[in-house]
Amino acid sequence: MIVLPAIALASHSGTRESSYSRAISKLDDDKVDEFVIPVLFGVKLASITPDFGDPRGDGTRFHEGQDIIAPLGTPIVTPTEAVVTSVGTGDSSGKYVYTANPGGERFRYMHLDDIGNIKAGDVLKAGDYIGTVGDTGNAYGGPAHLHLEVRDREALDPYPRITLEYTLEEKMELVERMFTDLDDEDEMAEFLVDTYKKEFSEALNKGYDLPTEVKTALRKAGVVDVSDLLVQLEKIIASIPAVVTRDLALESSGVEVQLMQVFLIQRNVGPAAAALARSGATGYFGSVTEAALREYQAQKKGTETGIYNSVTRTLMLKK
Repeated sequence: MIVLPAIALASHSGTRESSYSRAISKLDDDKVDEFVIPVLFGVKLASITPDFGDPRGDGTRFHEGQDIIAPLGTPIVTPTEAVVTSVGTGDSSGKYVYTANPGGERFRYMHLDDIGNIKAGDVLKAGDYIGTVGDTGNAYGGPAHLHLEVRDREALDPYPRITLEYTLEEKMELVERMFTDLDDEDEMAEFLVDTYKKEFSEALNKGYDLPTEVKTALRKAGVVDVSDLLVQLEKIIASIPAVVTRDLALESSGVEVQLMQVFLIQRNVGPAAAALARSGATGYFGSVTEAALREYQAQKKGTETGIYNSVTRTLMLKK
């Protein structure tokens, strides 16, 4: 988020109007034809029901926006670049954020539970954090939702233009951006992991960058980072030769043989190791195991004895 210099906003109203005008004039002249869903999690395109123009207040008025239902506290982001024009609380709108958007349009985000660290005059990039889904104002008592309005002199139906979804990777990138400007990162991390555990678990195991607070919340929730497991597994595999101290040869059997077989299978240096993997770590030292051991000794430039002894053990322990 880019913030206009405080001096441009802190004097009299004329200066404030001038600064707004300059910021707004820098927005693109063309309207954005397609919007990404502004609620970051928990909503699919197919789950949004168009409700623009529906009667409200026993038919005394009509719905001038699009309601997007999502769990209370779910992050909301701006689908376009924007300039914040107003932030506050109203009797019917609840907590709200109003923005100027490309093409002379104005967006209204209403019934928010929380508003991000933004104020009138702030310039937002597409994907910047607006606040969270709520039930404030006249939405109290109903399902938490974002009421999104798009206006250009009159209210326009947002629904036909909400056609895009963020990918999982894009969502995680926006979460990282969001976490640079939160008042309580731990609280948001716990909410996200509790509510959207599946998505964050998948992101973790795909190696996407996540805020430290989210990783901590995932660990508390019992989600294990696969990359951490692989590192631990590699340490265990590498330590096998130090554990297997008995000499082994054809027709040996037992746990020591099984551990050596696991080591050779995991190192996978050639076709003999692949053949051993197909046979499995049986704990019996047969011709397949001997071939895999000879192959490993050759690959490490050792003597191809096909016997596991102190010399082979030293060879295996070398990095």
